[in-house]
Amino acid sequence: MHLTGASVRLAGMTRADEDRREAILEATWRLIAERGYHAVRIADIAKVCGTSTGTVHYYFPGKHDVLTEALKHCVEHAFERQSHELRQIDNAYERLLKLIDMQLPKVGPVRDEWSVWLQYWAESAIRPELRPVHSEFYARWRETVVRIVRRGLRQGVFRDVDADQVALRLTALTDGLAIQVLTGSPAVTVTVMRELLVDFARRELLAGAIAG
Repeated sequence: MHLTGASVRLAGMTRADEDRREAILEATWRLIAERGYHAVRIADIAKVCGTSTGTVHYYFPGKHDVLTEALKHCVEHAFERQSHELRQIDNAYERLLKLIDMQLPKVGPVRDEWSVWLQYWAESAIRPELRPVHSEFYARWRETVVRIVRRGLRQGVFRDVDADQVALRLTALTDGLAIQVLTGSPAVTVTVMRELLVDFARRELLAGAIAG
């Protein structure tokens, strides 16, 4: 198997190297959220990290490398936080409401993560090499909903539905509403987004609910 220079460095990283690489990725995704994918320069990343551009290039050979890895890093961490919090809730409906609340792009880290996620979408539309990872992340997002719905079916709190279809519709609705919130649509605020998502969950899933 042929290893690139970057692969060799990753394989032989010390704990200090891992921490430095992590700090670079953290700084980069936050810069992307604040300034936009194409506006971030290696010099900007180095300045925030208090290091040199050469150090950034040591871990990431090119600009696209560090920006792409930062996008993936951001999404991975969001999934990890989400999974940890959802596991604390047993009731499927309450777990779904928690997931909805965690998706609301309020001012702060979650809104920044949404900004990065939308920019990943945009990059995937014009860079085919990003699409497999994008598809993997999207499948994980839908699968999170599928698992909650199936849990609700087992617990008897959800009526008999197709979990995959509900997940497809709920994730699409969530994404569409979030885009409108992030782009400043007067008709769709964070509060409106939550109301619509909770209404969807109640009508589609609660046992005995009348689907509208």
